[in-house]
Amino acid sequence: MAYGGDVNRGPFLTTINWVFNAIALVAVLLRLASHHWRESQGWKKDDAFIILAMAANLARAIYVDVTISHGLGRHLEVLLEENPSGAIALLRLMVILQAIGLWTFTLPKLPVVALLVNIFGRNSKRLAIILYSAVGALILLVFIITITTFVQCTPVSGNWTGKGKCWNKNINVDLGYLAGSYSAFLDFAFALYPVLQVSKLQMERSRKILLAGSLSLGFLAGIITAYKLSTISSITDVADPTWATVPLEVWNSVEGTALILAASIPLTRPLILSFFHGIQALTSRMGGSSASGTAKSSKSSHGRSTNRSTNHKRLPSNGVSNSTDDILLHEGSGFENCSNIEAGNHRQSGPGIYKTVDILVKTKTLST
Repeated sequence: MAYGGDVNRGPFLTTINWVFNAIALVAVLLRLASHHWRESQGWKKDDAFIILAMAANLARAIYVDVTISHGLGRHLEVLLEENPSGAIALLRLMVILQAIGLWTFTLPKLPVVALLVNIFGRNSKRLAIILYSAVGALILLVFIITITTFVQCTPVSGNWTGKGKCWNKNINVDLGYLAGSYSAFLDFAFALYPVLQVSKLQMERSRKILLAGSLSLGFLAGIITAYKLSTISSITDVADPTWATVPLEVWNSVEGTALILAASIPLTRPLILSFFHGIQALTSRMGGSSASGTAKSSKSSHGRSTNRSTNHKRLPSNGVSNSTDDILLHEGSGFENCSNIEAGNHRQSGPGIYKTVDILVKTKTLST
């Protein structure tokens, strides 16, 4: 992959950077809109997490543009010939960019964990402790790498001037491999867990696949992270870092977006379903009297209503089909009425997985 040609990779990086960040931003806005459209309890912890993660991605996106305007994506030799002081300033900006980029694959883990805990661990503190501790370990590791990115040289300016005493550059590179590998492991683990949980639910296979797929987008993020690790070696190219590190920044943009999508897409489902139900309702109304007349004629010819039993109770509607996967993905009181299937049969409302028990009743005619 050429990553934008042999002269200036900057425009290519700019395009990738903003296209993927725009996708991530749309996903976050839809997630927040869906959440607060169905919720009346205000902002929650997971909202703060996703906003923080998106803010980190946007901060990096803006900073990438700044470095590109200073020459990122061009060969260092050319930059030194044109403007030596400008090239040194660019190298300083790149050190800061490297530190910011570490957080774009770290912070999006928090809303993913919040989603898993809200769905699968509301009644168990153990899951929350395990998942948040796992992410906490990554945050601690990334914090250490952020510090070492600057202090590996004495004075700190030695990181971009080449003057001073510096550690072996492989130390920070190895720490980067460690953080990236652990991040990929968490992505795969957080994607696999909901698949295993959904597989235990009693629902149609097609619905299981759809639900599990929406909750396991972390697999894509894990694959991207694993591939990105192959580009980390580029930052050791001290001869031409302004050119060689572009692939790493490209995959940082893609990875950050994949993680944001993994945390956002599942919670946009109620809004998307409502949109399509609204389209269907509008289409139905546009059918007008012809559809209504057909329905009445059909009822008359059969001599009965489609609601054949008075023993069946209709579940309240909130504007969106209250299917099992909607209940599973919803956070809050929007589906509270679904918890009472029959009078006197109460179940705690809110998110979680509920097991459906089918009871088979057999009747036998007794002869007298």
